[in-house]
Amino acid sequence: MQEERDYSSHALFRGIILLGFFLLLFRLLVSGDITYYIAPKMIPFSYFALVILLVLGLMQLWRSGSKNLEELYCNCGFSHTQTGTPLQTFFIYTLFVLPVLTGLWFPMTVLDSSIVAKRGVIYGTGLNTTLPAVRDDETDTSYDLPGTDPDIVEESIDGTKIVEDMNYENDEYPTRMESLRDELLEDDKIIVSEARYLDITDNIYAYLDWFLGKEIENVGFVYKQPDLEEDQFVVARFGITCCVADASVFGILSTSGEMFEVEEDEWVRATGYLSKITLEDWDYPYLQITDIEKVEEPENPYIN
Repeated sequence: MQEERDYSSHALFRGIILLGFFLLLFRLLVSGDITYYIAPKMIPFSYFALVILLVLGLMQLWRSGSKNLEELYCNCGFSHTQTGTPLQTFFIYTLFVLPVLTGLWFPMTVLDSSIVAKRGVIYGTGLNTTLPAVRDDETDTSYDLPGTDPDIVEESIDGTKIVEDMNYENDEYPTRMESLRDELLEDDKIIVSEARYLDITDNIYAYLDWFLGKEIENVGFVYKQPDLEEDQFVVARFGITCCVADASVFGILSTSGEMFEVEEDEWVRATGYLSKITLEDWDYPYLQITDIEKVEEPENPYIN
């Protein structure tokens, strides 16, 4: 009888924990805060998990109140009684209870520059994840802005080689890049939209010389890399493929001169003309900001 009560108690605890996870996931889905944790394309799987958690939780609660031993045990020939000391049991259940409590009680937070400092920034096409120290004797930002003729720049283009040298599983990728490049070159002002953030920034890095002198508008949060100059910072966005565990940081190195003052982690809309900066024999896009506006954090701060 004691063994039956013990097993019923464990079934009750497990049912409560499963329903706790159900309530947490339900709250995230209803509030829309689920996008703080996973990419939108993964949300349909969350609805499937929601139903499973509810069903399993109710089954455990129903079993915990049953007086029928056959419903408590599966009669598989093995003992399912809880082993270990009460302290061990408490510790194991705590591992499952804490995520539920923290998820329900603590406010949602967005990834910020403290994470960027640990992971680094991807500066286009995934070729560079760490920006070398910016020193005056290593930089080359001289460029006539604005209004460079793309037809003239085309003669010295080396961006095509970047695309051709990279190995892609999809052979259509270079063609798509060239098509987007031509589309962007026709625009008087390139707006780095949220929907095509990665495509546009990759294109700018891959065909950098084509876009020199183009006016660009970019929205992101401010990240001040420790070894940058006082007026230099990265306008960045976090990108997630599956969930925040695989989050990467994408951005454009920018300079505001002494005209604008911004604080780290502020969300801004930066507009300027594209130049380039050479660091350790590598050319980086360099946005010379002519106007910067502080904006509210987007409803979905991550890009996918």
